[in-house]
Amino acid sequence: MWFILLLFQLALSLHLGLLCPSSCLCEPNGEVKCRGPVTDIPPLKANQTVRLILNATLIQILNARSLESLTLLLRLGITHSSLRTIHPEAFHSAPQLRSLKLSSNALTVLPPRVFIRLRNLEQLHLNGNLLTSLSMDTFEGLANLIELDISKNQIAKLDASVFQHMKNLISLNLAGNVLRKLPQMVFHNLMHLKSLLLYLNQLETLEEGCFDHLHRMLVLMLHRNQIREIPPRVFWHMPALLTLTLSGNELRYIPGESLYYLPNLTKLTLYKNPLLSLPDQLVGHMPRLQELYLYDTNLTTVPQNLFANMTGLRMLNLHFNKKLSFLPKHLFCCLPNLQKLSLKNNNLQSLHEDQFSTLTNLRILLLSNNKLQSLPTTIFQNLQNLAELELGNNLLRYITGNVFASAHVLQSITLGGNRWNCICRILDIVEWISENQKLVTDLDVVVCHEPYYLKNHPLVSITYASVQCHVPPATAAATPLKRILPLSSTITGITTKPHTSTSGPNTVLTQIRSLHSALYSSPSSPITTKVFHVNTESGISRAFYDTVVIDNSPDIVHNNRHLGWVYLWTVPDPGLYNTLLMSLYVAFVVTGVILIVACAYELYRLNKVMWELGMTVTRNNIIVKRLPSLKGKL
Repeated sequence: MWFILLLFQLALSLHLGLLCPSSCLCEPNGEVKCRGPVTDIPPLKANQTVRLILNATLIQILNARSLESLTLLLRLGITHSSLRTIHPEAFHSAPQLRSLKLSSNALTVLPPRVFIRLRNLEQLHLNGNLLTSLSMDTFEGLANLIELDISKNQIAKLDASVFQHMKNLISLNLAGNVLRKLPQMVFHNLMHLKSLLLYLNQLETLEEGCFDHLHRMLVLMLHRNQIREIPPRVFWHMPALLTLTLSGNELRYIPGESLYYLPNLTKLTLYKNPLLSLPDQLVGHMPRLQELYLYDTNLTTVPQNLFANMTGLRMLNLHFNKKLSFLPKHLFCCLPNLQKLSLKNNNLQSLHEDQFSTLTNLRILLLSNNKLQSLPTTIFQNLQNLAELELGNNLLRYITGNVFASAHVLQSITLGGNRWNCICRILDIVEWISENQKLVTDLDVVVCHEPYYLKNHPLVSITYASVQCHVPPATAAATPLKRILPLSSTITGITTKPHTSTSGPNTVLTQIRSLHSALYSSPSSPITTKVFHVNTESGISRAFYDTVVIDNSPDIVHNNRHLGWVYLWTVPDPGLYNTLLMSLYVAFVVTGVILIVACAYELYRLNKVMWELGMTVTRNNIIVKRLPSLKGKL
């Protein structure tokens, strides 16, 4: 059976090969592909050719009888060829066609009613030609057409009734032409239309009511035109719309309530428009919106309720707005599902401490290339899923290490390009960086900006010895010290002896200097523990934030910061009790080693005796076995 089938296949292939032209490839399923020096429709077997693809050929004219012999042809494609002229009756002999692709040719005009016999045609591609206009009866007869692509031509104007016969059209592509205006009634008969592509034209305005009958529309692309204004209710009659692109136009203002009644919208683009402001009532209920692109505009701020109706938003790109300097406190209040927020390359100078407090599912936050001078300590407090954070190229001088305390799953962060002021206050973030070097992706460029003697010094290598804290004498003399209560004794490794200081011109300065010298003195020198709190209301420089604790111990081995305090952890001074314990420990260790060696030696001797005993028993057994043979010989 298999042998018979193989012979049949070979015979069929041989038969097709004899009938197939030299520049073509004929398949058993009725598909024929031709390319190269083909100047006309090749002679093919009429009852076997179902699909004919002519790509990169020399065909220039489609004659009236070119398709006459192909009575079963359903799909015809003449693409990337030199086709210039189509006879008005070229398709009269092929009414059975379902698909016709004439893309990327040199067609400049289509004869009137050239497709009138193609009542079964469902797909028509005329994209990539040189068509400049379409007459009102060009598409007459195409009542069952579903997909029409006339993009990438040079069409500058459309007749209002050019699509009136296409009541079943679902997809219409007019992109890449030079349309300046759309007739108000041009789409009114396309009640089944779901996709309308009008991008890359020269549209300057949209006529009011031009989309009123497109109730089933899913995709509307209007980007990269020259639209300066839109009617307030132009999108109101497309409740099923999923994608709307208005980017790359000339919109300065958008009328209020323009984006109402779009409950199913999932993607919205408004970027690359010279927008100066947005109305307070712009967006209606959009619970399914997932992507919003609002960048490269002239906005200085945005309405507080702009995103209030976008509860399903997952990605928000609000970046590259060079004039955006302020964000309302509750701007992101209603975005519980947001995963990516890009605010990079704006002009933001500050952020409220609750700016991101409701973004509990946020994973990516981009704040680089702004003018942020500081960050509130609790700004990232609720971002427990934050994995990527960009803070590079701002004007940050200090931030506390506690600002990242809640970011338990943080995987990468950028901090370079800021103006880090490497004085005592910087030590907190230095410690955090030192402990999380693998997370800082731009560690090499995280350097000091000031003071001058530490400029371009890597932040990660900053130590207590390299940072100097100076208090101006005149300021210190006028500032009283405050008494600080003792620390709780439950903190292990810290011994505190509160010291009450008296105010005076020389007393305060002497105590601050003694504090500084004690910090860097030799471990062997005695240090009396003092607790100072300098009042900074008069502008005095802070030494180790507001509070410094020094332990009276030989060696400072670690420092820790908490709530503005700096704790210096030390090795305790060994006493008689510790020495006794250490001696006993050494004695136990030595005794244990001796016992282990003795046991090993005894095991060795026992093994040797057992081996000798085994050899003796073996020899005796051999002698006993040989006794009968010896008796026989005797």
